[in-house]
Amino acid sequence: MNQLFTNTASALCYSIIQQCCEPTDSPHHFPHNDIVRFVLEQHRRMPDYLRFPILFLTLLFNFSGIIRGGSLFYRQSPKMRLDQISAWKNAPISICRDLIRFYESLVVLCWKSEQINRT
Repeated sequence: MNQLFTNTASALCYSIIQQCCEPTDSPHHFPHNDIVRFVLEQHRRMPDYLRFPILFLTLLFNFSGIIRGGSLFYRQSPKMRLDQISAWKNAPISICRDLIRFYESLVVLCWKSEQINRT
């Protein structure tokens, strides 16, 4: 289950980077894996009462890809991933929106920190 969570969180981060963050100027600088590690570390540091709900919702998000796109989220094409993220971001259920906001916030925070540290 831990690998499934990691794969899903990684795919979410990559998709959010693709959607929200401007590309780097340098072909040698590819911070995506650093951002994934940062997000996973923040999850690991959470107290249990927060860590389990994020884990559960992330896995639920992953499995909902089967309904939307016929496969787990992390195995979908980039376009299908963005569509699923958008669906959850605009979902009538606030917990779905909150999960996407959680990942977006951490990805953008880390991305901007990387950019500041490089200058």
